[in-house]
Amino acid sequence: MFNMDSNKLVLCVGFCTLDIIQVCNNFPVEDSDERSLEGYWQRGGNASNNCSVLSQLGVGCEFLGTFSKKTYLKFLIDDFHSFNIKVDNCPYYENADPPLSTVILSKSTNSRTILHSNSNLPDLTAKDFEKINVSNYKWIHFEGRNVREVQKMMDVVVKVNSEVDTGEKVVISVELEKTRPEMEKLIRLADVIFLSKDFAITLNYSNMVDTVKEVKKICKSGAIVICAWGEQGAAACNQKGEILLSPAYPPPLVIDTLGAGDTFCAGVMFGLINNKTLQDSLEIGCKIAGAKIGIKGYRGLDNMYASLK
Repeated sequence: MFNMDSNKLVLCVGFCTLDIIQVCNNFPVEDSDERSLEGYWQRGGNASNNCSVLSQLGVGCEFLGTFSKKTYLKFLIDDFHSFNIKVDNCPYYENADPPLSTVILSKSTNSRTILHSNSNLPDLTAKDFEKINVSNYKWIHFEGRNVREVQKMMDVVVKVNSEVDTGEKVVISVELEKTRPEMEKLIRLADVIFLSKDFAITLNYSNMVDTVKEVKKICKSGAIVICAWGEQGAAACNQKGEILLSPAYPPPLVIDTLGAGDTFCAGVMFGLINNKTLQDSLEIGCKIAGAKIGIKGYRGLDNMYASLK
């Protein structure tokens, strides 16, 4: 589907945060003092999680986003390195505070509730992005945040693609999880568009098929639109406008739902990078996402994928 150089990296552009996770039997009552079942730190953020999954599946990848030089930096960088994820081109800020996400996982309902704080760490800018060599990558995936800057970054890739042969073009993908002004501009620039259920609902779509059908109408020619819908699985609209579906593949026991959507996106990317059909890639994404929510974190997905094949 995409003609890519297997020796080049995948670059995921977006955000990294420290997740402080508490696992509870039930969601805590307001103004109560309760003991959790387990508490731990984990590296988070959509693009950061995409990299964790891709790396577990054997895809060489790099994260590009901003870091605070204050508390927690060593934990985050060490964790990236433990997954063999490159962070060589990331800008660092001396005086910005690190972003934090407090996550409550409820075992009784399998819910994950996230409270996020980011007081002053800047998002990546187009000027930061322009310092990298786009030609080093076969696929660049963007989180759909900081829209105006991300659009400028995507424009850089589009310009590079216009100057090279088909086999050297970089695949551009974008994930749209939350609605922000001018999102349509990102949709028009991407080869692959990932839409969350929440994003679709805010646009007044009630199901995944209608979502991909309608969004496909504003995409560039040949683009692919993908939407996951939780327990209903996922839908895609291919380059010809045909609708493809995959069921969900829930695990026998739900352990950790945090990052399931990020895992799905990475799973689909993994399939397409390895020359699978879009139908097969959609199913790979659903299978790996299902496997992920049956384990804590992301380690071990490589072995689980091997057992799914």
